[in-house]
Amino acid sequence: MGFDPERKIKPVMFDNLNEIFDEKGSTFIAMRRVQWCDEDKKPDREKSKLELRKWRITAEGEERADKGFSFLTEDGPHELTRVLVHNGYGNTKVILKELKVRDDFKDSVNHLFDKEEVSDDGEYFDIRTALLSNAEGDEDE
Repeated sequence: MGFDPERKIKPVMFDNLNEIFDEKGSTFIAMRRVQWCDEDKKPDREKSKLELRKWRITAEGEERADKGFSFLTEDGPHELTRVLVHNGYGNTKVILKELKVRDDFKDSVNHLFDKEEVSDDGEYFDIRTALLSNAEGDEDE
């Protein structure tokens, strides 16, 4: 099967995931869940991949795909996040604001404690103590 110049492949986005995180002029980089498929075929979310890609806006206002990549495994995005944070990328205040709205935040912070403190009102913790007490790193994730 050779290259077919008549074949039209288009990106189909899933999960309303369209996070633009860097832009300059008419170019931007976005994280999207995409399946690249023939125009005449039905898209399938199961075949989609999380990708980071540079896009250009043409003079006509259309998006054109540029260089990018998709993750090989489901662990890839998690490892990328860990590597970026480990190497000092990201504003700590912004990262903590994003983390605190996650469903697993309280359990994850409580996991950092050797013992839990309980009051009459229920559980409580000091996030500063939890995070600072684990400065050496916790291999037990």
